[in-house]
Amino acid sequence: MSKIKMIATDIDGTLVDDAKNLSPKTIEVLKKARANGIYVVLCTGRPLSGVANLLTQLGLDNDDNFVITHNGAQAVSAKSGKAIFKHLLDFSDFKRLDAISKELKVNMQTITTDSQLFVTSPDINYYSVLDTFYTHMQLRYRPVTEVPEDIEIAKIMWADYPENIDNALPNLPKDLLDKFDCIRSEKWFFEFMNPLATKGNAAIELGKHLGIDASEILTAGDQNNDLSMIEKGGFSIAMGNAIDTIKEKADYVTDTNNNDGLAKAIEKFVFED
Repeated sequence: MSKIKMIATDIDGTLVDDAKNLSPKTIEVLKKARANGIYVVLCTGRPLSGVANLLTQLGLDNDDNFVITHNGAQAVSAKSGKAIFKHLLDFSDFKRLDAISKELKVNMQTITTDSQLFVTSPDINYYSVLDTFYTHMQLRYRPVTEVPEDIEIAKIMWADYPENIDNALPNLPKDLLDKFDCIRSEKWFFEFMNPLATKGNAAIELGKHLGIDASEILTAGDQNNDLSMIEKGGFSIAMGNAIDTIKEKADYVTDTNNNDGLAKAIEKFVFED
């Protein structure tokens, strides 16, 4: 067995298939890894509420396990949600981004650490509704003046039709691009986060908390928001369906998410002598 002590994996396009389901093979392999003392950490843009079903299926739904949520804004205990660390945004960030978003005519949503999704326009966008459906967040419309100033902001997102984001991006002030960690996580999502809030930083920080060196972490992903993990992990896996950037940076390219690519890579590099 290899020296790997933590498997840090993306979810969509990596852990689950295109129908958002875990395969029996993936469940079997990850349960075997955990039974052998290897931490299995889901690293996701979703809140904890959006991964509860997956944790249950994998047998990770207890506080001996951990989840990296909101693309690295925090790491939490898998059952209680107790934060191990947080890298959040300020309320002043929210107010400025809300004003800029309205000026650029693109839909903005604000995600809190306690699984609430705030929008400030009564004309609620399709992608905000879809996001709450898949992640089980509470959707709340509030005018800017009624949004509580003490909310803990995990990330702020543009969630809109791709062409609206395409039109807005060239006009986004450069100082905002410099201030935040900004990433196009999907065609319909553009995210603003604390510069420390990346999946890669979070995996390394959680590893330190658990006494695990970066060289002992296997990472797996497929999209832009996984790049920091791919670059910083001890051994990195790109899915066969990954974007070219991920494939170029990874140590190994496995099969696709629809063909048990993650499970195959773990069997090859974690369990084979």
